[in-house]
Amino acid sequence: MEPDQGGVVEVEVLKSLNDDMILWRYMSLDKFVNLLDDGGVYFAPLDSYMTSDPFEGFPPAVAIKAMYSAGDPFYKKSSDYIYSLESKVDQNNPEFLGAIQKAKDNLAARPSEFRKLFNLISKGTLVSCWYHSEYQSEAMWKLYSDQGKGVAVKTTVGKLRIALEAAVATKRQTKIFLGKVKYLDYSDSTIAPSDCVVDGHIMPLLKRVSYSHENEVRAFLCSDLDTSNLDDFVIKSYMAHCDVFSFIDGVYVSPFVRGSYVKAVVAIAKSFGLSCSVEQSNLLAGTDDLFNWLGTGE
Repeated sequence: MEPDQGGVVEVEVLKSLNDDMILWRYMSLDKFVNLLDDGGVYFAPLDSYMTSDPFEGFPPAVAIKAMYSAGDPFYKKSSDYIYSLESKVDQNNPEFLGAIQKAKDNLAARPSEFRKLFNLISKGTLVSCWYHSEYQSEAMWKLYSDQGKGVAVKTTVGKLRIALEAAVATKRQTKIFLGKVKYLDYSDSTIAPSDCVVDGHIMPLLKRVSYSHENEVRAFLCSDLDTSNLDDFVIKSYMAHCDVFSFIDGVYVSPFVRGSYVKAVVAIAKSFGLSCSVEQSNLLAGTDDLFNWLGTGE
């Protein structure tokens, strides 16, 4: 993507978050190396998460229907106008009849065109996913490690925001948002369209309640969508180049690995000049502390 002549990205923290909230990013070792080596935060299109959740980017049906219905007055007015013209047109004028038919075909294609555009916008939304908690998560270690081998970086919303503010904008991508995902039961018939709006946004901040264990915070931005040429549009990722070292408060190694793996992660961090602490997670340690009150027995 071409930069907007060096312009920087504006970053907005939505009201569901504050700068002091702690964020974790759990990842495999290769992604940790990529984070340090690329010197930026990688934003992937929601389309790339389809295998783990086919609903990614889609709100409940009631919200989709509301967005579709918003265009009803325009389409009704257009339809009434076209059919009024048809009743007055000279039936011996094939050129005008052809134009009328083309307009009718465009109206009839509304459902398929809506779904096509909706898919491009929703699946093309670019996200960087983080876990919010004061504490480490055993489930996240297992989900996002490579067979128990993984790394987590710790930061805060504020530090991530400050780092991203140095990223370079593209022609149509000038703003990054940080918001908290809302989890809904998509099968709940009582859900209203208003329930699907999170801090003024819909698609990237809604997931099904089955994924609530992820307690997710997302940095996100719109896809680089050129609406004048939808047929040729290809969803692309975005690398927000910034000082990743500035927002990493600590590096934690999976509690399920042996010392040699921890040593390797320490060496990698040192080779990149990362100055923060690197330590193995103590999630599985400390059981002896439960009995310290007994003393030594002497």
